[in-house]
Amino acid sequence: MSVQRIRFFDIAKGVGILCVVLGHASIETANVYPSNMAEFFYCFCFSFHMPLFFILSGYFMHPERNFRWLKESKQLIFTYILATFGVVLLAGLVAYICHAGVVETMKFWMKAAWYGSGDVSDMTLWHVEGRIGAIWFLLAMFWARLIMHVFARLPYTSVWVFACFVAGYVMSRNLWLPWSMQSGMCAVAFVYLGYLARKHEVMGYVKKKPWLWAVVFVVWALAIYKFTGFSMAMNQYGQYPVLAIIGSIAGTLCIVGVSKMLDRVSLAGAILNRAGTATLAILCVHIVEDDALPWTLIITEVQEHLSGFPIVFVIFVLHLVIDLPGAWALYYIPVINTWFYPQLVKKRIFDPDIEPVSRSVKSGMDIKHSEHYITQMDEE
Repeated sequence: MSVQRIRFFDIAKGVGILCVVLGHASIETANVYPSNMAEFFYCFCFSFHMPLFFILSGYFMHPERNFRWLKESKQLIFTYILATFGVVLLAGLVAYICHAGVVETMKFWMKAAWYGSGDVSDMTLWHVEGRIGAIWFLLAMFWARLIMHVFARLPYTSVWVFACFVAGYVMSRNLWLPWSMQSGMCAVAFVYLGYLARKHEVMGYVKKKPWLWAVVFVVWALAIYKFTGFSMAMNQYGQYPVLAIIGSIAGTLCIVGVSKMLDRVSLAGAILNRAGTATLAILCVHIVEDDALPWTLIITEVQEHLSGFPIVFVIFVLHLVIDLPGAWALYYIPVINTWFYPQLVKKRIFDPDIEPVSRSVKSGMDIKHSEHYITQMDEE
């Protein structure tokens, strides 16, 4: 079987990380120059992009195995520390160039990095003025995967997962703990759903009943239409939390389905596949520039000089002009490149000649076995 038959999950991740950047560009643009376009892309992107990553993580997870502390720490905790270090340094440099308080700026971001909250909250254990932004995802993923490994060894795993979600959600209404602990407590439910999806071969089931795609799409479209907010960073699911959660699952399934179709389009599939294998690097570079650069001033300047263009797309492209080369550069930095690109380690273990941004399996392997092969590689 060719690589195109099995890379659609990476394509889905590529779509997801681009929607993370687009979602942030939409928020930043709307804060300066509100528009229907910015509002739509905000609702669209935030309706599914974070759940997608947690669900796909669960899909490739083997929670019955021992939790690999070193591996998980390198890919999630060490990368968080390195990214926040980059935020502090770049923010200090920007403050110096703008003749602002360098020390105060760096302290501000160090405090935000230490607390590890995705957004500002007035319910923190101690006063924290800032938020570290989208990099909260790495801390929450660490907690979610750790908790999932624990629950998988207990009877009635689904009950424990549900209880954990409820506890994280209820606690966050009154107290916000550091290091995105409660985000991870709720995220474990999405990880578990991904695990169940693979265990019960959901993709194969939907393939046999293609009319289900229409149902799933309608549910997702309704969730977007009724969108009133969705922040896994702060366990906020808007005015219709049940619809928002179900819609995010439906959206994830739709994106995977679209990715299977894009897999047949050589150029689009190749580009999104590369983005999908670089999601961690793109996320970390993105959060550094998104936190540290004065995007409000940049958007104002863009609006003055390019008033005829859709500003949200211009800002989206400007982000990518920084994020993609930055992620590419991380690929070639010894040692830490394996933190951001785990496939480099697998490349050395399995086949020194395999391309670092794609995987291949022997032709003739059926889809069930090929997906299992990817899963083995992702976990090991």
